[in-house]
Amino acid sequence: MPADVEEAMSGVRRALKEARETIVMMVERGDYGAAIEALAAMVDRAFSRLGEALMLSVRGLGENIDRLMADVRRLGERADKLTEDMDRLTKNVAELTEDVRELRESTASLERSVRELRESVADLKDIVARHEGAVREFRGWRAERDVADRLEAWFRRRAPEYEIIKWFKIGADVLIEGKGIFAAVEITTVPYMEAVDRVKRGVGAIKEAWGREPDVLIVWSESGVVPPEVADYAAKRGVKMVRGPRELKRLLDEASSGR
Repeated sequence: MPADVEEAMSGVRRALKEARETIVMMVERGDYGAAIEALAAMVDRAFSRLGEALMLSVRGLGENIDRLMADVRRLGERADKLTEDMDRLTKNVAELTEDVRELRESTASLERSVRELRESVADLKDIVARHEGAVREFRGWRAERDVADRLEAWFRRRAPEYEIIKWFKIGADVLIEGKGIFAAVEITTVPYMEAVDRVKRGVGAIKEAWGREPDVLIVWSESGVVPPEVADYAAKRGVKMVRGPRELKRLLDEASSGR
């Protein structure tokens, strides 16, 4: 109970106590008229004090109700804001869920694309592996053809006594005939031991096709490089190494003069 209401009720109780004592004294003296008047005055004062107390109590109750209503309004505003926040959060969660779904779909599509790409790369590697030998052989054939064409042009202008024959079969890429000499030339970019063996193994095929064995077996180095171990191997097998048309002509001249 508020302090001012409590104070008013205490005043009412004190007034009633004092009035009761006064009335008792008057009744004992036999002064009933004065007792009745005192009782009426006491009731008026009591009701007046009680009215004041009730007014104070009602006013305090109204103030409490006002404060409570203000608290309720603030609570309602907070509840509205919380509801708005929840709505935004729900919307954000829905958007995030949609983004996650789209991300999963994109990831799945990317995984399929990567898998297909890997399969394509694997297929391409298989194709390259299958055709790598053919490509290497074709490039070697083109290089050999270029060298043969240049040799033919060079000897036609500088040493027409020698005839260049494009053979490109077992044992030699080019055959050279002239001044009583018959030579077999295997063309390489950089000489290797197998090329030495190849020109040696082709002697029989050349003899069968031309009716005579080559007098000179030669390995051509287009790069001008001759590995020392290959040079030693060729020397042991009786195969000559040359690095250009002039060196080739000099070798043919030396073989011709030695016959």
